[in-house]
Amino acid sequence: MFRKGSKSRTPSSRRNGKAALPLTSGLKSRFQRRLLDWYRKHGRDLPWRRTSDPYKILVSEVMLQQTQVDRVIPKYHEFLEQYPTVQDLAEAPIDEVRKTWYPLGYNIRPSRLHSIACETMARYGGTLPSDPEELLSFKGIGRYTAGAIRSFAFNEDAPILDTNVIRVLHRIFVGTGDPKAQKSRLWTLSEALIPKGKGYDFNQALMDFGAMLCTARDPYCLLCPMKDLCKTYPFDPNRSE
Repeated sequence: MFRKGSKSRTPSSRRNGKAALPLTSGLKSRFQRRLLDWYRKHGRDLPWRRTSDPYKILVSEVMLQQTQVDRVIPKYHEFLEQYPTVQDLAEAPIDEVRKTWYPLGYNIRPSRLHSIACETMARYGGTLPSDPEELLSFKGIGRYTAGAIRSFAFNEDAPILDTNVIRVLHRIFVGTGDPKAQKSRLWTLSEALIPKGKGYDFNQALMDFGAMLCTARDPYCLLCPMKDLCKTYPFDPNRSE
């Protein structure tokens, strides 16, 4: 979703032909409405979207780190069959947990998940907290995972910012510069965009939109409901983000 840069002496925010506009109420409402409409029609049916159990949400989020959804789904079911509760996971030998995790890779994850389960039993009687500071106090739960747990398990209007969300928000609302260097700005944007009381659907929609439509290398710009809002439309494969 990129325009080729102009050679004229214009500010970086205008090089793609679209001025950097503030997040007005009109722009915000159009984006919210179009995203949720798209999600109602095209959202994925994923097993972790059929539960509000914080533990199961945690398992899915840790598994999805650097791993494709199609690989996670069967392992998610297998893992929860083996360890259906926080207590079951906490009481399991760590070597057994690692074997159950195989072959997802990135093998620090089962150890972190086991550690979170043990800490949850010791500090919270087996129930993950909803308080953001308490969630962030766990080793292995960062800002994104805490936001996901609050949003998907506790139905709070908590912002999230994973790879897909970074790409979507940067392309549509920012358009210039390195997205990784603008995370603070994108976190603020993610939070500001959430429609009141609709954090769950909105955040799921953002992730699906990035995974299915506004993809990294070959986005479906012609089908995109945001193209008249997007600062980087149309996509230029020769320009890096």
